[in-house]
Amino acid sequence: MNPVIGIVVCGCDAGRQFVSHSYIQAMEDAGAVCVVIPCVEDDSWFPRYYNICDGFLFCGGDDISPRLFGEDLLTDKGRTDLHMDSFHLNFMKYVLSTSLPVLAICRGMQVLNIALGGTIYQDISLRNQVSQNHMQNSESRGDVCHRVACAKNSMLYHICGSFLETNSFHHQCIKTVGRGLTVSAVASDGVVEALEDSSRSFLAGLQWHPECMYESCPSMRELFSKFIDRARQAKIISVPIPFP
Repeated sequence: MNPVIGIVVCGCDAGRQFVSHSYIQAMEDAGAVCVVIPCVEDDSWFPRYYNICDGFLFCGGDDISPRLFGEDLLTDKGRTDLHMDSFHLNFMKYVLSTSLPVLAICRGMQVLNIALGGTIYQDISLRNQVSQNHMQNSESRGDVCHRVACAKNSMLYHICGSFLETNSFHHQCIKTVGRGLTVSAVASDGVVEALEDSSRSFLAGLQWHPECMYESCPSMRELFSKFIDRARQAKIISVPIPFP
């Protein structure tokens, strides 16, 4: 049976909510039925999305409003949308109150981290150490940019081995790690590239964009397959949680 994956809307542009096609294509190719979860005003809808879906994908997108992790604006880079950011954080918190699998990509990983009490750097230049460029400018988004090292005994290590070549399209990054999360991959400059929670059936955040790499990278296809397989089994052990 094909599990239903709720792909949480990436953002809003000119009055239109959108999800990039690459996320849908990667999920469908891995065997999922995709449902787009829109930004909604009423959080009483959240349990209805739980009833429909077997897992959730949080995508990349714009920057996260610094007020939502307790900071004033420190950079002129990027663009924020407080309404969309608040929805993503509230919906992430609801999803984490269930046991359904979650895959969070790029901005999605940062939303995951903040939802669990972590913080991010508004720009990589604000780190107290030398950083490489994490915003590549390449003809194809599937081109690799740098290497990341995977932590032993992590899910990523078992799938990808010690190292993995990834693409990179971000200028914000993890500062302090949220509750229950562990760092499962880092770049050579120490920037956190992946987070996991091994106590759950599947909860992973990736700073790169595997949906742009899955056609050329067997490890990324295996990662998506693992996510879909856990989603297929999720409702067997999962209990719906009402949203207060």
